[in-house]
Amino acid sequence: MTSIADFLMPAAAFPLGRVFEERPEVRLELDRVVPNTDTVMPFFWVHDPEGEMEEILEVFDSLGELRSVVLMEDLGDRGLFRAEWDPDYMGIMGAIAATDVTVVSASGSESGWTFELRARSSESFSEFQRHCDDHGIPVSLTRLSRLTETTTGSGYDLTEEQYEALVLAFERGYYDEPRRTNLEELAAELGISRPSLSARLKRGYRNLLAATIVDDGTT
Repeated sequence: MTSIADFLMPAAAFPLGRVFEERPEVRLELDRVVPNTDTVMPFFWVHDPEGEMEEILEVFDSLGELRSVVLMEDLGDRGLFRAEWDPDYMGIMGAIAATDVTVVSASGSESGWTFELRARSSESFSEFQRHCDDHGIPVSLTRLSRLTETTTGSGYDLTEEQYEALVLAFERGYYDEPRRTNLEELAAELGISRPSLSARLKRGYRNLLAATIVDDGTT
């Protein structure tokens, strides 16, 4: 049964958190993270009410854990950065890559980091915690729930299977242009047939649209 967990980490325990020492008002959001062999967190957003993205870039440039960092978009009070991490530093990224967990969202502020993770079973979170403990990564579990508990009653009217299929397709790049995966690969990962996945996605689309942007006249 798919589960969701929140783990907290002190601000200084993740290298990017060093920016909070000089700019405590800043907030960071790690953008759409998909594990690969090099790094699982290449993109991140910085929210700064002062809009001083170039000064923040200088802070990141000084981090020894980063090979390079580029300010890709400067939108005033928001900036999109791309980082290339030194392979000798993995930290929590190594724990994510080494265990069967996926990052749903991750954000940081002066008060600390919150990582929302998803896994096929709660045992994967136990493996993640053990990996962190063995490598001196100070994380603490603050929430654990089944996926049905987080989606039921959310107003989207999705079954757990539909939710899982839609999110997996999104994370693997099925909706990207060009596509980075196909239905055969996604179906194999879920352990179902291609027609079953196609039908599951179509039912999920219908339920999601009916619950969000389409008025079907039933309310």
